[in-house]
Amino acid sequence: MIIILLAGCLSIPVLAQDKPVRRFHEFGITFSSLNNFGLRYKYGSEKTRFRFSLLSLNLASLNEYGRKVDSSEHKQQYYGAGLRIGFDKRIPLFSTFTLLLGGEVGVTYDYLHDKYEIKGSTPNESTRWTVSPGISFIFGVNYVVKDHLVLGAEINPTLSYTYGITKTKAPTEYERTTNNIGFNLVTSGAGLYIAYRFGK
Repeated sequence: MIIILLAGCLSIPVLAQDKPVRRFHEFGITFSSLNNFGLRYKYGSEKTRFRFSLLSLNLASLNEYGRKVDSSEHKQQYYGAGLRIGFDKRIPLFSTFTLLLGGEVGVTYDYLHDKYEIKGSTPNESTRWTVSPGISFIFGVNYVVKDHLVLGAEINPTLSYTYGITKTKAPTEYERTTNNIGFNLVTSGAGLYIAYRFGK
């Protein structure tokens, strides 16, 4: 009799435990244009996900050689990269559509080198770099296709601080420092993403 009572007492906590929470991994690509893209990883439950994003921003290179109009040459290189870490809260709307709300902290780095030269004259050459830490808010929607493929769109209003230096080598040498705080309320367009998710 005592053994039966002990077995019953030990079984109560087991029965009282909630069902295991399903966890998901999600790997995807984000983009808002052909030269503005990134990679994103998410992990978490159906309600809340941790997210880590690696961004490449506006990769570009311009080369113009020996134009007939003025025999000029123009070279320009630009690249940027960024990291963001945050979370999003998932609110079911209907069927497989989900509203996303959340936030991220991160930093971006941008670099520009520009050189313009007309044959026989002193070239104009400048470089500029900026570093921008910031806080972003997440507003988006998700659509899940057959439990594995995820399609979505987001906008990310951002409060950021920018520090940078611009240097001009010719025709006159000078250096200018950028130091400001900005809030980007409306981005240049919704960021789109496609991802594959799995979990158990």
